[in-house]
Amino acid sequence: MQTNYLEATSSVLSLMKKPDSVCKNINVHKTCYTLLFRHLSGQGIPFSMDAALGWLDLKKQEISHGTYSQYRNALFRLEHYLLFGNIDSPFCRSEDFFFCRSGMSVSFYRLTFELEEYYDAVQNPAYYHSYAVAIKEFFRLATSSGVTEPEAVTIDLIIKYWNDYCCSLESLARRRNAVCAITALMKYLHGRDGIPICYQLVLYGENVGRLLSMKMPETGTAFHPSAALDGKADEYLDALDEWKYMETSKDLYRNDLTWYFMFLELNHVCHSSETVSAWLSMLPEYPNQKKDNCSITARRSHTVRMFEKFLRGDMATNVVHQYQRASDMLPSWSREILTGFVESRKRDGMARTTLAMCSAAGSSFFQYLGTVGIDSPEGITPQAVAAFHNQDTHSTPESKNGYGTKLRQLLRYMADKGLVPPNLAFAIPASCAPRRSIVDVLSEDMVEKIYDYREEASSPIELRDTAIVMLGLRMGIRGVDILNLRVSDFDWNGKTVSFIQQKTGKAMTLPVPTDAGNSVYKYILNGRPLSADAGNGYIFIRHQAPYTPLKVTAACRNALKRILSTYGFELSPGQGFHMTRKTFATRLLRADNRLDDISNVLGHASRETAEVYLERDEGRMRMCPLEFGGVLS
Repeated sequence: MQTNYLEATSSVLSLMKKPDSVCKNINVHKTCYTLLFRHLSGQGIPFSMDAALGWLDLKKQEISHGTYSQYRNALFRLEHYLLFGNIDSPFCRSEDFFFCRSGMSVSFYRLTFELEEYYDAVQNPAYYHSYAVAIKEFFRLATSSGVTEPEAVTIDLIIKYWNDYCCSLESLARRRNAVCAITALMKYLHGRDGIPICYQLVLYGENVGRLLSMKMPETGTAFHPSAALDGKADEYLDALDEWKYMETSKDLYRNDLTWYFMFLELNHVCHSSETVSAWLSMLPEYPNQKKDNCSITARRSHTVRMFEKFLRGDMATNVVHQYQRASDMLPSWSREILTGFVESRKRDGMARTTLAMCSAAGSSFFQYLGTVGIDSPEGITPQAVAAFHNQDTHSTPESKNGYGTKLRQLLRYMADKGLVPPNLAFAIPASCAPRRSIVDVLSEDMVEKIYDYREEASSPIELRDTAIVMLGLRMGIRGVDILNLRVSDFDWNGKTVSFIQQKTGKAMTLPVPTDAGNSVYKYILNGRPLSADAGNGYIFIRHQAPYTPLKVTAACRNALKRILSTYGFELSPGQGFHMTRKTFATRLLRADNRLDDISNVLGHASRETAEVYLERDEGRMRMCPLEFGGVLS
């Protein structure tokens, strides 16, 4: 600050005399400067703004309030000239406006005037006057913390401001005002000084608490590590247009990246594969959801993993999840055997689900061998095989029997390769007690409400749910086969659909009832998102990016549950979408269709599979009652 008092006051008065100056009280200013000079000279005190304000405090007892206010404005213009080289400023409203008493650095003090001009020209001027107190408190805290330049603000300072100032405010309205003020300030500094864009959300809601839960034990020293990623994030989101991502999905992804950027800022670390993994491991838990299958956590993981691929320049696909199979964790000797076994079953034409069951059964078996110290084929004994089978638990006897069958096939494969004795497979029991129950079907009321729902369906999800359920209810198609249907599978003119059943590998061509065909057609035209290559012609795809085909049959069960819940119905425990297939078969039987015809329509591998539906033909069951002779004694 300049110290030549007479030269400075002379310059202020000269500027006030210019025609375009709005400051006209020249004589009052001249009187103030003269009296102050006499006081400083008489006391032998060098000029400073602190000394000038001390003199003004003494004069306050001698002069009127109006004169005091005019003298204060004169000193304010003098200080403003010493700081900025001009007098273009509003009148001083209080002594807090003086830099010497502001508690701010010069840069922050200058910024207060810059912000006021910005709000006057671009925003509503009332906003700045509403935010001014909170902003100045932030500047004072920054200065006292050793931060003297706006571009040096860090996320730690914003969190300190929340803890030291915001939390001390008893009024909720003042606390909200402080949050809005700093949010607006960070937005302005982002455009002015390159402050990371993520700083705007630090104080929003309860974000400070969530952020502190992501603080690593050891932090780095990187300064504004996310600033260089802001532009890349915009490029990444634009690149998602290739897969027809909706703007709403991109907004969610932008928010996910903002959280990741705040994590980088909080821990002062630069982006890397390691920091990505660290962030994902520290994501907060969400109510009533496990972290592994939480949709929010899964989406954020997908977002940042794909962003990582974009930064490397190899974002050729929008699918990033690489699921680790249990067989990948096996030792090399057992992994090679299991891989060969699964490949041999694949050459035999087994379905994908059967191959998955072979892999699961073999993985469990070899993992058990490792726990009992067997690390080679030579160490496998009948006792070890039997012990594994006895401790291998399953939800049903049929399931245990099915996995036992796969294990016997694995042991025979190993015997053919000369790895184990040929009779080792006999250590697995050949069968277990079967269990059979009467099939559950949808009630007539449920079926009626499904048709009511079909008439009212209009949103994309409602149209998709209707199409899926109608294919199951009116055609008996399994959920897995419905999800594998493509647009090209339908012959719209011939009113048929052709596909290969995944469970049996049997080729099917079925007539499509009008109501089911119309439901599918309406969904394709009015509900199905525009998908790029990821959709690959599949009819039923995700309605949120990435627009990949639905691959989990739970999607069919959820569709049925959503429709029934609309009318207050719930599925029985353990029941799912397969009830539509059972209902379809039962209705065919009640309509006097031959069992062989029903079996063919359902694509059963044998006629006996359809016999379970005889139990649901209650009318005919009553015509052939059995006597209890020999049963009761």
